[in-house]
Amino acid sequence: MKKLLSLLIVSIMITTGCSNEKKEPVVEKPVDVNILLPTSDINLNKEITIRAEVSQNHKAVSDADEVQFEIGKNGEDSIAMLEAKNGADGIYSATYKFTNPGDYYVIAHVTARDQHSMPKKDFKVQTTSSTSNSNGEKKEHASHSGNDHHGDVMIHLMGTENIHVNKENLFTIHLMTNDEKPLEKANVRIETWKDEQAKHDYTDAKEVAPGEYEVKYTFKEKGTNTVKVHVEKDELHDHTVKELTVN
Repeated sequence: MKKLLSLLIVSIMITTGCSNEKKEPVVEKPVDVNILLPTSDINLNKEITIRAEVSQNHKAVSDADEVQFEIGKNGEDSIAMLEAKNGADGIYSATYKFTNPGDYYVIAHVTARDQHSMPKKDFKVQTTSSTSNSNGEKKEHASHSGNDHHGDVMIHLMGTENIHVNKENLFTIHLMTNDEKPLEKANVRIETWKDEQAKHDYTDAKEVAPGEYEVKYTFKEKGTNTVKVHVEKDELHDHTVKELTVN
């Protein structure tokens, strides 16, 4: 009888102990939203495409509940709320035409996977994409090379958060044309450096899906580093530059 009672007490203690164990909460990765605007000038009375790239843990989120673009002029109330259309690779887009020049902003309202994100981006709307010199001749905006073609491709670099020194980091590069088609079979590479006097490294990226390229790189120094994405295909030669912090 005593033995049976002892076994009963031990069983109760084990059951109580198990029930008191705390379960580790499941931490959901945050949903990242990046607003993509045309790389060329935004001009009056010209329809542009505004895009939001939605991802979670570096993977495209194509099942967002709602994506809207709020457009407004700095210092004033918003002037438009656009419903975005779902595109490929987690990219949502809407078109808009500006009728007044000035400084504007766009806020992407994204609801996805029980999370809400509201990133904001400022930009300028100009009256024209060219200026006149003293002789009245039109002069196009300068680019980094006379043979470069800008504004034909949207370049988005992902994987720039939580970068650590002496650890291989994976970057994902998405390329899309202005008519919302992935840019395939391009020559893509990244140029990296710590400061202008330091050595510049060049690393080729590999296309893993239509318009999606991946490249791995290991930073040797902490602090602010620069990554420059080069894109070349036929007559197209474009780039984008981003500074990131290496921990």
